[in-house]
Amino acid sequence: MNGNQCLTKEQLKEFKEILEQKKRELIEDIKRGILEEANAEREVGDIVDMSTEEILRTFEMRIRDREAKYLKKIEKALQKIEEGTYGICEECGKCISYERLKLRPVAELCINCKLKQEKLERKLSEE
Repeated sequence: MNGNQCLTKEQLKEFKEILEQKKRELIEDIKRGILEEANAEREVGDIVDMSTEEILRTFEMRIRDREAKYLKKIEKALQKIEEGTYGICEECGKCISYERLKLRPVAELCINCKLKQEKLERKLSEE
């Protein structure tokens, strides 16, 4: 964990605690959602009720998928802390700012590389 030149030991400890807390909260949310889904007695009424129910189920599945992806990002960030590579941009190898990591602890790119990526994505979506 000492190999990281971007963040101090105290900052790394702070982010590890933040990420572990987010991981615990997310796992609780996922468990709660699964239990609610399992306990929900869904009465199917008319066609409108069935359509509404299908929309809600699709929405819940999207949320669960998003939560699973975020959990993987948290676990990857925690692994990077252990490896000493947390806070280092995966694209250019420069340090990700402390302020950026405070806002998005799972950030993998520095702000410049993230802006370039978003610009490229916008350009590709316009074509």
